[in-house]
Amino acid sequence: MALSRDDLILGLRQVVEYLRAAGEPGGIRIVGGAALSLRHFERGTTDDIDATVHPIEPAMQAAAEVAARNGWTTSWFNTAAAQFVPFAIAEWEPLYDDGEVSVWVASARMLLAMKLRASRPGRDDDDIANLLAICEVANSDDAGELYEEFYPGETLEPKAHRILNVIFAKGLPEIPEAPAAALI
Repeated sequence: MALSRDDLILGLRQVVEYLRAAGEPGGIRIVGGAALSLRHFERGTTDDIDATVHPIEPAMQAAAEVAARNGWTTSWFNTAAAQFVPFAIAEWEPLYDDGEVSVWVASARMLLAMKLRASRPGRDDDDIANLLAICEVANSDDAGELYEEFYPGETLEPKAHRILNVIFAKGLPEIPEAPAAALI
């Protein structure tokens, strides 16, 4: 399933509406491709919204209702990537907060660290290159230092170094334009 930025905004808006109507306070913290698309740069489509949520049950029930309403798979909104969110430090930027329900996205720096951790060749290359430009990371050593801020005691794996070497050999792209604010 491919979700456009407009789909992401629609789905989040509907989740927030559901939680508010149910009187359920909640927090949604988005990582991955959805966070990139919602806050940092246009990137086409993404398969899903990867998020950490609290409390989990009401948010996942809301997401299931939204999936049914829109004819989407139930995996459109999931917590599978929660295990990869850095615990040493986490940087979140607000998208929506009405005092009861809040929606946040990971900062570009945190997303870069997470993308470097995953380092899926062919899948993460463009995202990593754009995030390096946004974060003004000029070389592999600086990328490694940023990574270690979020994952202390760990170093970049060889697969991350291979991706970085290719990106830096080509040269960083221009800093991509941030999209308009996502109105949830």
